[in-house]
Amino acid sequence: MRRRWLLPVAGVAAAAVVAAGIWMLRPDPQAEADAGADAPAPESAEVTVGDLVETARVTGELGYGGSRKLASTLPGTVTSLPKVGDVIGRGGVLLRVDDTPVVLFQGALPAWRAFGEGMSDGADVRQLEENLAALGFFDREPDEEFTWRTASAIEDWQESLGLEETGSIELGRVVFSDSDVRVRALEASVGGPSGGSALEVTGTAREVALDLDPTLSSTAPVGGTVELRLPGGATTTATVQSVGSPVQRDDGMGGSAMKLPVRLSLDDPAAAAEFGEVKVTATFSHVLASEVMLVPVTALLAVPGGGSAVDVVTAKGLKRVEVELGSFASGMVEVVSGELEAGDRVAVSA
Repeated sequence: MRRRWLLPVAGVAAAAVVAAGIWMLRPDPQAEADAGADAPAPESAEVTVGDLVETARVTGELGYGGSRKLASTLPGTVTSLPKVGDVIGRGGVLLRVDDTPVVLFQGALPAWRAFGEGMSDGADVRQLEENLAALGFFDREPDEEFTWRTASAIEDWQESLGLEETGSIELGRVVFSDSDVRVRALEASVGGPSGGSALEVTGTAREVALDLDPTLSSTAPVGGTVELRLPGGATTTATVQSVGSPVQRDDGMGGSAMKLPVRLSLDDPAAAAEFGEVKVTATFSHVLASEVMLVPVTALLAVPGGGSAVDVVTAKGLKRVEVELGSFASGMVEVVSGELEAGDRVAVSA
């Protein structure tokens, strides 16, 4: 039994489509046929039932996220720096000042005072003890009080680095970061003074940063999957990690436009291991409607008095069928009602 849509056609649908500028009127093949018996058979496409998928392709930058500057307030002369691309973890040496190490510890709270006996309690003490414990120097439950046990752990840590075993840490000896870091650029120079910005660093995970048009926000839900095309044509997938609030961006034509900053994490970082910071193409997809009747937008005709129609290809020629339209996406349109069924063929413009 043929499945047909016989609901009344809403003339406003065609007006909405025209206003959106999504499709152009196809030449009327019936009129062309009337003009000459030798007119060629029209191009046609199959009517299908499936998902109407909205897609958006956006160019992004593959790199390492979270770029920031790390400074050392330890006075002296910079005597050694890491290499660009080096990854430094908890307890690693960021640089050397007067040939002594400036060490990376992990934590959200920046160092703002020296550590030593007699200091007041604070969250920075807990953060210090957490790092000493993670490195194997502190075997108590970290807390906010600096005690002789804290000082003893510091002495053991200092001994491991070849530092004088004082049991206290001067301001600038350790730099706190919320994660391991990758060196992106050198801000200081060997032989120059310490005390300012020393390194530009990023996180260690590969990610893609891009700007998305706010009208396409439905294609980028947090946790959604995105296809990435890498240099050379290889593809891989990524996951939407964050979508920021709208910001003004340069549109490249002397003006500005509102964009959503989006960050993606690679599902398989090894797929992009050979690339540094490069441009990639991200394809976002979003299902607008499931299991609906679809025809190409190039099949649409406007009918007198408003409304839309398609020409169904039959053995006897073309049969004009009025249709009510739903959503548009990726060159296809949803047919809400009309005397059509899956498998029919409709005339389309070449």
